[in-house]
Amino acid sequence: MKKGKSNKGIIIAGVSALAVIGWWSMSGGGATAEKMPTRIVQRGPLEISVLQGGEIRALHNNEVKSEIEIPTKILSLIPEGYLITEDDVKDGKVLIELDSTDLKTKIETHEIDFQTTVSNYIDADENREIQKSENQTLVRDTKQTAIFALMDFEKYLGREVTGAILTAAKLPPDVEAFEKYADVLETQASTPVNPEAAIAQRALPSKPGVVKKSVVTHSESEMIDFSPFLEQKAQSDGEAQQKLRQLEDDMLLHRSELALAKQKVESSKRLAEKKFVTAAQMENDLVSYDKVELSVKTSETALALFKKYEFSKQCATNLAAYREALNKLQRTIRANRSRMAQAETRFSTAKRRYEMELAQRENLELQLKACVIKAPQPGLVAYGDLNASSSYNYNNSIEEGATVRLRQTLLTIPDMSQMGVRVNVHESQMKKVRIGQPVKVRVDAEPGKELDGRVAELAVLPDSSSSRYTPNLKVYPCTIHINGYHPWMKPGMNAKVEIIVDQLADVLYVPVQSIEVDQDHHFCYISNNGALERREISTGLFNDEFIEVRDGLQGGEAVALALPKKAEADMGGPSRSEPEGGAPKSKPSKPKDKAVAVATP
Repeated sequence: MKKGKSNKGIIIAGVSALAVIGWWSMSGGGATAEKMPTRIVQRGPLEISVLQGGEIRALHNNEVKSEIEIPTKILSLIPEGYLITEDDVKDGKVLIELDSTDLKTKIETHEIDFQTTVSNYIDADENREIQKSENQTLVRDTKQTAIFALMDFEKYLGREVTGAILTAAKLPPDVEAFEKYADVLETQASTPVNPEAAIAQRALPSKPGVVKKSVVTHSESEMIDFSPFLEQKAQSDGEAQQKLRQLEDDMLLHRSELALAKQKVESSKRLAEKKFVTAAQMENDLVSYDKVELSVKTSETALALFKKYEFSKQCATNLAAYREALNKLQRTIRANRSRMAQAETRFSTAKRRYEMELAQRENLELQLKACVIKAPQPGLVAYGDLNASSSYNYNNSIEEGATVRLRQTLLTIPDMSQMGVRVNVHESQMKKVRIGQPVKVRVDAEPGKELDGRVAELAVLPDSSSSRYTPNLKVYPCTIHINGYHPWMKPGMNAKVEIIVDQLADVLYVPVQSIEVDQDHHFCYISNNGALERREISTGLFNDEFIEVRDGLQGGEAVALALPKKAEADMGGPSRSEPEGGAPKSKPSKPKDKAVAVATP
């Protein structure tokens, strides 16, 4: 049999297998070198590659999905495979029309709720502004009442004395101090409150040395003795000083009248003794004296009562009125804050509800618009999801009358300008394949054409869907990018890819079927003087046809293309070419390498 020198491994393997079968059938057995087909050990460049089969896919797909939240039916559908042109995109060609009956009914029902929400939102906004105005009026009236109470106090005692009393009572002593006090109250009332923090602060027991933050308050002090302030002389006296002077003047006047009346009575007595005045005149003088004396006692009593009781009572009344005005201002500001918080809450709730209803309204309008799906870009029309499994597309078929759900892929328009191949790399090949390696692509639909590409994507973890039915099978998805634009290429075409792993420049190599593996050792059968010699060799990298021999062989030697021990076992006879020493029989298999593995097409 003539020794072949073809570089095509598949042809060599087929021819070698036929030669072995024919040789055994004609000779009836034997393992001599003359009857065993052989192959010359060659030296030269060797290309190491990984062969895989895959499917042509577009690298970028425009998926047309259903945007309708409720299940709806397809009314009309463009035929699959239709080629969308640029004119179709400009004219807005309809690809799919979905049933919008239920959606229109939902929009009409929602419109009623939306108008009610708008009315409530406007009402809450107006009530908030009204509440602001009412709060300002209440605070202004309360502040005016407090200022009037302060003015009444100053009017009664005078500004200086009033200031001294209010300072002792720890209250704003004048109008300027009152304005600052009111500003502090309003500032504290305008500070946002965290409800959770406020509740927690109130729940915690007070600790020594810790002062809780609160609004400005003035506690009721003990009873003040106002009598010392009556004797103070100020530049601007008040009503109390005027009344005090009036009472003192009345008392002095009545005392003067009493002295005059006394003198008149004494004079009348002397005249009466001399019979110059009548008894009646004497009696009148005595009555007048008694009246004046009573007036003196009355004025003295009135002065004493004023100093001891009326003055202190009036001062305490004015002070209490002023303090109550301050407390009322504080209560008013707090009440205003509470009412304003309620108004703001109602407004925020109405606003939030309005925004939600408005968003829902816009969403329903967008869904109604999405019932008519127009051409988004040029390209071929494919039903369903091209990246999904066939069983998924079968269970979710796209046809007129079919019910579709939200986010379900209805059509896929692949970008034909960038195509690639999706392949699964076996775990034994993962150490060879790297991103960026060159790839040769052959498409079954165009035999004889060889395209260039590169490894663009390689999964880190194995594909879980492939190991679901075959747990022992571990494959890693890999994406090959094809260079250039090829109009004839369509998604779904079958293709074979050859990933170029390495280019060996000058090495010895033999066919892979000439290698015998026995207990992780590699052997070859070499033709030597008409007999076959079993020799251990050291192998290196390999592809699906040839394997590199690093040690044990020389160029020009002939190696058997079949394993004699396997042939003898199949024929039932002993091996006549078994080397001395009786090497243990083993089942032949493909060569193993810890660093790389045989490619699985």
